Amino acid sequence: MNAISIDRSRWQEQGVSENYAMMADRLALAYEHMGAKPTFTCAPYQLPDPPVFGEHIAWAESNAVAYANSVIGSRTNRYGDFIDICAALTGRVPLSGYHLNKERLGTILIKLPDLRKIDSTFYPVLGYLVGSYVGSGVPVIDGLPDSPSSDDLKAFGAAAATAGAVGMFHMVGITPEAPTIEAAFGDNDPPEEWEITRDELIDVWKKLSTAHFQKVDQVLMGSPHFSLDECYKLSELVSGKYCDPRIEFLITTNDFVYERAKNKGLVAEIEKFGARFNTNICLCMLNNSIISKSKHTLMTNSGKFAHYGPGLLDRGIYFGSMENCVQTAIDGKLSITMPL
Repeated sequence: MNAISIDRSRWQEQGVSENYAMMADRLALAYEHMGAKPTFTCAPYQLPDPPVFGEHIAWAESNAVAYANSVIGSRTNRYGDFIDICAALTGRVPLSGYHLNKERLGTILIKLPDLRKIDSTFYPVLGYLVGSYVGSGVPVIDGLPDSPSSDDLKAFGAAAATAGAVGMFHMVGITPEAPTIEAAFGDNDPPEEWEITRDELIDVWKKLSTAHFQKVDQVLMGSPHFSLDECYKLSELVSGKYCDPRIEFLITTNDFVYERAKNKGLVAEIEKFGARFNTNICLCMLNNSIISKSKHTLMTNSGKFAHYGPGLLDRGIYFGSMENCVQTAIDGKLSITMPL
């Protein structure tokens, strides 16, 4: 199951009413009684026993669809609410879209400028730019300066699926169905080519920040859900440091990752810094009843939440790297630098 609207064990911290929590839990229980596993995550590829290359699946969460098709090489369309439940009940879906070989081929070749030094904001920025341009096409990206991590690919796919309707992408020499440009296009010539410029990347990086005040009230991470590797990285960044008490620092993840991070001492290190975790819920489930009215300006390292947050919460949001977010939380005021 995807993330739900409450953290079932910490719903009081969210500020929701008891009735709201009871109704949300009742809905979750209804699915459990049908046989659904209570995973409650928007990043199901982080769980044990993920799908495998070539396996036909039916997923609905947009970032997960992009990751499954592109990074794993399993096959799913962007199934909307209740269609995924129909697939679970019947054990089948229409043989169409990304389940078919021909629909998985690239539709546009995207070439990158010579980028020798990038930071963690590069992949969500690139994803947002690509998604805005290609819509529901299948982009083929060539010229990446390094091998992206699983979290980089997660961030790229989430942003591309947010800015557009990208359900699959190829990265030449990185994703499994694109060992070469020729393979990604099925030995056909690319129907279209686009050379991205640095100015286009800079414009998107700026666009993702919509706030205007130097004072930041809350830092939010985990859209899509925080991974174990991200817990490791964050614990290293915050070790021996402390969050300004005026800033709330919230991370959303799933119970599987949380328990593993807890057993490895990462949760304790992060909570000692002053951050807190919520499980089951995702940042995109937040609303004005959950975020205090006193918190006017937010900050995130998520391209997806930087897009949805202003509409969900009617607040300005700054977008920056994980390092920027941590330094802002320590300083008690905005600390953000444009990537080199």
